[in-house]
Amino acid sequence: MRNFSFDRLIGFLRFANLFLFFSVFSFLFFAVQSVDARKFGGLKVHGDYRTLEPIVSEIPKNRSGVTRADVLERVRQKLWQSGIKPERPHYKTHFLEVDFVILSGGTAFTVEVSLKKMAQAYGYDPGEVGKVVTLPQGKYGMFGNARRDKSYVLEVVDEVVDEFIADYKDSNLN
Repeated sequence: MRNFSFDRLIGFLRFANLFLFFSVFSFLFFAVQSVDARKFGGLKVHGDYRTLEPIVSEIPKNRSGVTRADVLERVRQKLWQSGIKPERPHYKTHFLEVDFVILSGGTAFTVEVSLKKMAQAYGYDPGEVGKVVTLPQGKYGMFGNARRDKSYVLEVVDEVVDEFIADYKDSNLN
């Protein structure tokens, strides 16, 4: 009969506990780091998808100090980093709309990103649907507490734009 040792059992349990912890941590770390791209017909554009003009809504003065120029610069940087020129296409057929709303007290904000298309360029009657259409696409938006600071708000803008870019590129690659 073999000797049973509590020391060996405790050693094994410690090893198993550490292995389980690192396995779960690794899974969560890598799962959170990646952005899963999805294809949406509404994100497919005519012409060169690598040119996309960002348009940011007006942002009122707020305690967080976030300005329209800050958000526009951040969006432009993200587009450049992903290989997309943040400028108006040769023919204005589509653009990236960044709708940013912040309470003047600077307590809460929301950011939403969507691809807008010029109706006539995509075969829709502007008399029926308006000059600009938003076709089916993912939901790219987030809200948060703006009291933290300007950098936090801009990090949220980064996250939302990254999510959009992943789907936009995937939808436009053959």
